Amino acid sequence: MPPKAKGKDKKTGKGKGKKDGDLGDAELGPAELLVQAKLRIESLERQLVWREEKLQAALIAQRELKEQVAQYHADFEREKTEIFDISSDMTRQYKGMQEELLTRLNSLENQIASQQDQLEMSRVQLEEVRAEKAQELAKKDAEIAEQQLKMEDMAVEFGEMLKETLEKMSERIEITNSSWDAGTGEQAARRLEEFKLSNMGM
Repeated sequence: MPPKAKGKDKKTGKGKGKKDGDLGDAELGPAELLVQAKLRIESLERQLVWREEKLQAALIAQRELKEQVAQYHADFEREKTEIFDISSDMTRQYKGMQEELLTRLNSLENQIASQQDQLEMSRVQLEEVRAEKAQELAKKDAEIAEQQLKMEDMAVEFGEMLKETLEKMSERIEITNSSWDAGTGEQAARRLEEFKLSNMGM
């Protein structure tokens, strides 16, 4: 609230009109008028100073408010930028992780497919080896059976030859037995028996 002007009108009151004021001023002398003017000037100066102070305070408040608004705006823009950077970074990280996971997934799928192919090839090779081994085993069994049959045939043939030889020798011994004496016959019989035993040992 501005300061009130000092003057003699406080004593006379505010209800008087200009005519009374003019008459009052006309009754004052030059010195009193000068004092009154000086007081009025001082009052106006005080009012001016007060108004300037109020204006300066308002300007300061306005400047501070503008600074606060600017600071709020700067903070908002900074936070907005930070949020955008964080969001961009998270989006970039998410995309990177997604690409990495897709790459790993594709790699694992390729490895699984390759291992399945290798497993199938190994299975086929195992079946082929089993078939080859079965054929070889059957061939060996056939060869063994054939050899056994040949050995049996040879044994039978050898037995027949031996029997035939023994029979022929027995016939010859019987033919010549009449011309030998008893000692000579017994000796021939022992030799024949030794010959049989030696042939059976073969």
